[in-house]
Amino acid sequence: MSGKNRLIALWVVLLWSLNIIVQKIAVAHLSIFVLTFLRLGSVFPLLFIFPRPEKSLWKYFLCSFFLLALYLVLFGFGLQSEIGAGLSAFFLQTQVVFVIICCFFILGEKPTWFQVMGLLISFVGVYLLTTTSSPAQVPFKGVIFLLLSCVSFGIGIALSKKYKIGSNMTDVTWLSIAAAVPLLFFCLVVEGPSQTFHSIIDISMTAVLCILFAVIFSTIWATYLWLSLLQKVPASSMTPFMLLLPVFSIILSYVFTGESVTLIQLMAGSFIILGVVFSQGLHQRILPLIGWVKNRGI
Repeated sequence: MSGKNRLIALWVVLLWSLNIIVQKIAVAHLSIFVLTFLRLGSVFPLLFIFPRPEKSLWKYFLCSFFLLALYLVLFGFGLQSEIGAGLSAFFLQTQVVFVIICCFFILGEKPTWFQVMGLLISFVGVYLLTTTSSPAQVPFKGVIFLLLSCVSFGIGIALSKKYKIGSNMTDVTWLSIAAAVPLLFFCLVVEGPSQTFHSIIDISMTAVLCILFAVIFSTIWATYLWLSLLQKVPASSMTPFMLLLPVFSIILSYVFTGESVTLIQLMAGSFIILGVVFSQGLHQRILPLIGWVKNRGI
């Protein structure tokens, strides 16, 4: 990767780390269903820029339901618990694990031995992070919601690979709109028409700013930059940057919300990251580097 591409990748991870904190703030000011609907529905003006795709719309509805709608709702309920934004980022690393599992069941992609080892290590990390933290810091319900959101994400990624959706901004736009449709239905059913209407009309400025950040910087800009990079460099070169998500999230959470993470929690969370390293085969690139350092006596 060139220096410019590395900077872009770091910038994207920084934006996504900030988005976790922003969403943590937003769920305290607006219901999960309304928040998610407004976040995805705000992409509507882009329909006038990006025409209807050639693929069947039902494929977009199916992919977007798991990849965006259900994922963001479950993620929102997870953030609504007492779990801090920094610790939430550790659990979100299991997305990689569930992508491998879902691609196996949906696409028949058989995992390699190091991917299986990575799955086991990551699940050990989830267990350690849960058991080494107090129920107040990491409530069981919050963990379940975050893990279920990662399962939904994995299903969505597998379906998007199956139908070859998500390689350009046209797909991103239509996926967002397709996800907004069932979310509006859930808002009307769960919240009620009157409550949904008043939630939108009486929305606070804090919630508006959070939604604008999520739409402009996370959903549109960061996603576009990431997809563009994937067209230029191998996906294996991009994965290491995503491992920085918990690092950035913990630092930003401490700066903006005063969230602190214990050394034991950091060590337990590191097991999740180690599992991702193995599942992506990154250890095959790290071990030769360690050998090269030893041979030179560094």
